[in-house]
Amino acid sequence: MNPSGGLRWHWKAWRSQGLWEPTCQDIATWLAEKPAQRSELLLIGASAGWMMSSAWLAGFRKVTTYDIDPLAGPLFRWRHGKSLSASGTELLCERGDALNQLGEVLQAHRQALVLFDNVLGQIRFHHPDVDEASHRIASIRRRLRGRHWGSIHDAYSGPVRTPVSRRAHTPMMRSVQPPYPTASARKRDQQDAPQRAAFAAFGSQLDADGAWLDHLTGDLFPPGTQVSHIAWPHLDDYCHWLQAAWVEPQ
Repeated sequence: MNPSGGLRWHWKAWRSQGLWEPTCQDIATWLAEKPAQRSELLLIGASAGWMMSSAWLAGFRKVTTYDIDPLAGPLFRWRHGKSLSASGTELLCERGDALNQLGEVLQAHRQALVLFDNVLGQIRFHHPDVDEASHRIASIRRRLRGRHWGSIHDAYSGPVRTPVSRRAHTPMMRSVQPPYPTASARKRDQQDAPQRAAFAAFGSQLDADGAWLDHLTGDLFPPGTQVSHIAWPHLDDYCHWLQAAWVEPQ
């Protein structure tokens, strides 16, 4: 069973569309900030595109999705196929593990804008060892050098004191990705200082309660990247802190 997808996930996503609508609006705002126009989109971890904008997808001449879930492709077509067909956008839904075959997938779509859709924050659930998961994320970042790419993913997740249904949606915030920590900073346990500062600012607005899970994506974006912070009320009493950014070729 896929620990971060499958039939249970699709059922929850379908049932939660009303609860997630403010988050989807924030995501649509961020998506519209994409870099220079590209005719092709490579969407990795697409699932059914539950939180994506059909109008935004329709701005491409071709959209190729990758997901290991056998339900992802058919459900993506069900949700977005009509709009994409109306706009003349070619849609190709591939079933496969694009993360483990990232070099080949990127080579096959050399001119495409690459977007990781809520998948990189799930890597820690597929690798029981935290160090191994961190190294996996770092290797993906290195593989993307020279490409226009973006990612929206879980940064942290945890319980909230006040149910989401009883308070206003937390507005999207912005920050700049800090420099990567040095080896000496890691040894002094100072590498998380910028993230702790961000958590103090955004976490208080999320009304975070207790310890939250770190999804190990804190060093994913290159230093200086403009990062959007988006609140995602996964349940009425449990929230995910999404981070999203577009990255220029390096």
